[in-house]
Amino acid sequence: MEGNTYNGRAWVEIDLDRLRRNYRALREKIGETRKVLVAVKADAYGHGAVEISRTLQQEGVDMVGVASVDEAVELKLGGIECPIVVLSPTTFDFIPIILKNGFRPNVSNFQYAQSLSTAALRMDTRAKVHIEIDTGMGRTGVPWAEAFNFIRKTQDLAGIEVEGIFTHFAVAEESRKYTGEQMGKFLKVLHQLETHGIAIPLKHCANSAGILHYPDSYLNMVRPGLILYGLFPNSASRTIDIRPIMSFKTRIVHIQRIPSGNSISYGRKFITQRDSIIATISVGYGDGYSRSLSNRGEVIIRGRRARIVGTICMDLTMVDCSDISDIQLGDEVTLIGRDGLEEMTPDELANLVGTISYEVTSSIGPRVPRIFVSNGLPSGIKSLLGHENCLLHSQNG
Repeated sequence: MEGNTYNGRAWVEIDLDRLRRNYRALREKIGETRKVLVAVKADAYGHGAVEISRTLQQEGVDMVGVASVDEAVELKLGGIECPIVVLSPTTFDFIPIILKNGFRPNVSNFQYAQSLSTAALRMDTRAKVHIEIDTGMGRTGVPWAEAFNFIRKTQDLAGIEVEGIFTHFAVAEESRKYTGEQMGKFLKVLHQLETHGIAIPLKHCANSAGILHYPDSYLNMVRPGLILYGLFPNSASRTIDIRPIMSFKTRIVHIQRIPSGNSISYGRKFITQRDSIIATISVGYGDGYSRSLSNRGEVIIRGRRARIVGTICMDLTMVDCSDISDIQLGDEVTLIGRDGLEEMTPDELANLVGTISYEVTSSIGPRVPRIFVSNGLPSGIKSLLGHENCLLHSQNG
């Protein structure tokens, strides 16, 4: 955001131009004829589901996928017009909302399918559904050996149209053998359906790792998530030209000189070994900045790394700036993103705390505003607490 300053205590910047480039790189990799269903669940992995979906809709994305009806409603209210697939099973209470709004529900239970059919007839509408097949994830979905009979029975229900069939890879970024076994089971189901003349328009199983490693899994629709946000499932997955679209930033709000032998923060987990310049930055675990980074993580200030010292608090974190000259109150601090030659990635943070990059970005909390940047300028700000479309005034007017 050169030339444009946000003065909040902590914020996330989302580069929509990079998102567009990532989407075009994906399209180039999979071919123009295949459809794309983008996973925007969990607020687009912390990136802002409505604005991400709106931008991709402008790029021509075919569908977006969420985890819940609540998420689907948020997109609908945000002006998203492309089909919205609810990828996780829902309870019966949500059926009227699904039908009223034309959402595509996950169907993997026949009792649910029957209730959907009954409600569709009562509301004089038709439910387009995506049936999930469990080929080895062991989470949700119809067991693959039972899938053919389930699909045939579901397709015969009045008021229901089976628009899609899908499965979910469990270890696409780790095990070629197991992923191949899952793919083989899914293809057997598709062959059974084809043999019996049952046509289902959309078939999808390739998540981000599948897109990167298994071209045979593309079928006629892919289901990316992580790679559109510029992140890779693992270090061996870099077979596409994408870049991260998120930066996470805060500011220095206090600076003090701490003599050698003094403790920092709760629990006295850090004792200064020299006279130190300690800066307090306005971010903490209440913002989704993991407490596990205490005494381990680093941030970037004025293009240089500074180590986190002491226990991360709910609202504040302390960093040792003894080796960085001329720090000042209000200096910008990069938690995720690039500053000069230094870069802090979600992968690096994930490795430090023993998790995955998905969790790092998705955990950034609701009180951290998302600022959406296009053509180098902030176009708007969204707080997950409900303050949307408050236009920022840049120095350029």
